[in-house]
Amino acid sequence: MKFALRAGLILRSGERHMEFARELPDGDVQLEDVLTRRPTVMRQSELLKRIWTGRLVPVTSLAKGSTTPERPEDCWADKQPLVDLSQIKASWQRQIDYRLRYLKGVEAAHVSFGNLRRVAAVIRTVAKTTDDHRAPSASTVAAWGRRFLHAERNPLALVDRNKLRRTPRRLSEEVEKLIADVLRTRYLTRERNSLVHAHDCLVKEMRIAVQNGQIPEQAAKVSLATLSRRVGEIDIYRRIAAREGDARARMVTRTTMDGAAAAYPLQRAEVDHTPLNWVVICDDTGLPLGRPWLTVVIDAFSGYVLGFHLSFFAPGVSSVVGALRNSVIPKDELCAQMGLSSRWLSYGLADEWLLDNGLEFHALAFLRVMWALGTDVTYCRVRTPWLKPHVERFFATLNYLTLGRGRVHKAMANVVNIDPYKDATVGFGDLVKGLTMFVSEEHALNINQRKLARPLDLFQEGIERCPPAIYPGSWDQLRVISGLSCHLTVGPGGLDLHGIPYGSAELLPWRKELGQRFKALVKWDPDDMGALFVQHPKRETEWIECPTRWGDYARGLSFNQHKMIRKFAREQLKTNGAYEQLWAARMRLHEHWADCSRPRDRKNSLHAARAAGVTSAGLFHQPRLDAGAALRPVPAADVIQLNTGSVVEPEIPDFDSFVLGA
Repeated sequence: MKFALRAGLILRSGERHMEFARELPDGDVQLEDVLTRRPTVMRQSELLKRIWTGRLVPVTSLAKGSTTPERPEDCWADKQPLVDLSQIKASWQRQIDYRLRYLKGVEAAHVSFGNLRRVAAVIRTVAKTTDDHRAPSASTVAAWGRRFLHAERNPLALVDRNKLRRTPRRLSEEVEKLIADVLRTRYLTRERNSLVHAHDCLVKEMRIAVQNGQIPEQAAKVSLATLSRRVGEIDIYRRIAAREGDARARMVTRTTMDGAAAAYPLQRAEVDHTPLNWVVICDDTGLPLGRPWLTVVIDAFSGYVLGFHLSFFAPGVSSVVGALRNSVIPKDELCAQMGLSSRWLSYGLADEWLLDNGLEFHALAFLRVMWALGTDVTYCRVRTPWLKPHVERFFATLNYLTLGRGRVHKAMANVVNIDPYKDATVGFGDLVKGLTMFVSEEHALNINQRKLARPLDLFQEGIERCPPAIYPGSWDQLRVISGLSCHLTVGPGGLDLHGIPYGSAELLPWRKELGQRFKALVKWDPDDMGALFVQHPKRETEWIECPTRWGDYARGLSFNQHKMIRKFAREQLKTNGAYEQLWAARMRLHEHWADCSRPRDRKNSLHAARAAGVTSAGLFHQPRLDAGAALRPVPAADVIQLNTGSVVEPEIPDFDSFVLGA
């Protein structure tokens, strides 16, 4: 629909109507209120901007002395229709072209459509020029013109209304009701019956209705194509949700309305986990370790990888914290140690993290880390991966890496499947270096075909025009913030965390102040059990680092690794029967104390003492006979003779030597 800034144009702003009065010099225009004639002056560009944005709506006609249009259709709708004539039928286009010839001729002759005599003269001229032997009448052309002008010169108004008329349904209301019932009970269900089955059920219902006299026999005919058209008229979301569930319906009819867009780097970071499709071997032993888990942090603005964490533990808080630390620290030294030619530019904290609904992201330990760092957390709806598309697309690109040995393939019929545990040749260190090369070089230089830009260029350009990145106060502060925590008792021996002792001389003033034993908040690095950070119970900003007393064991040991070692040792003790032996020893000791402390009366106690032969002779260190040994007479030769004289030494006999076999 078109309009012109000329006198008489009525513009509506809410309930107020203003008339275009005159055009002033220097590009200004003057509008007057219809009721008060109060003038308003504005720039012509500003007036056009208000009309195009809908703040001012043109009105085609206004009755004299009235402030509202005569008919509602005289006002433009807030949403003007966009006419695309290339999509209409060819026959309609030919009809529009034919009728516009005569209307343009009438307008070119400056003839009013109400003057039928002059309109007829124009028609004869146009028909002679175009060699039209069946020219329309003057009243017909006048009707075309009035309809064309009333529709704001919309060409579709020249198409016959019979062509635009919707064909009414030929089926009766009773048959339409049967169709709706069958579709609701037979087709739009979780059984997901076919449309052919629904049509068979419809035929059965119509036959029953004919027998009951509800519909005539000639009306009980509905083809499969008609039933298919009825299904097409149902909202696609409702149809899929009824047959396959709401999650599938959201997946099929999904659309992202600025859900994952970012205006600058580090505004939003997408985080997710995935198991890699390669089996890795140990760098020391060469034995296969299994498939590692990869946790990735990607910038939503540029698609640049901010950091990652690789481990063989299932996704948890430790893996998320590892990826967080890797994304925050500068990586120049890391790239130099690996001998990489390109820089890995990511560093600093992101403003917001886009996450799925994994348990590790809802853990209180993870939320405390986000609260302390001041990073917002946004959880995507279940089964909506398009809300964080960059990390999902990154996982898809990992399948195209050229690492062929040790790859895990999907089992397929009639295909020789190589065991990846026997074919693996890549060590864990080489895998970490290869992934670092991939995220800092290949993926960063890969051209995005939608944006026609590389992630590296987008990240560099965005960093130059956005605020500087934010870092934690210190590395120890980051370790404290992103560490795991619990409350432990500080005693004379220090602290004990899952069997590992910790202590420090700096705890002595605290013990003098708070007592020999007190509870304190303890935090530790999940990747290094070499030290603990202890918080003062009364002064929350005061922390002490307590090193472990088992430095050779705990330094560089991860928390998950320590739990695995303790679990293995506990299983070994169970296998060796140590717990059973301890239980038996405890029960024997308990029975001993129970027997000793059993109460007895005087008579029974006296008989027990007499039967046991309790005398003082047994306490004077004299040799006692065995309970089962029989008394026998002592031979005369064994009687000890006391000699008060000198002691005579016995003579040593002589022995003759001999040789065996001589």
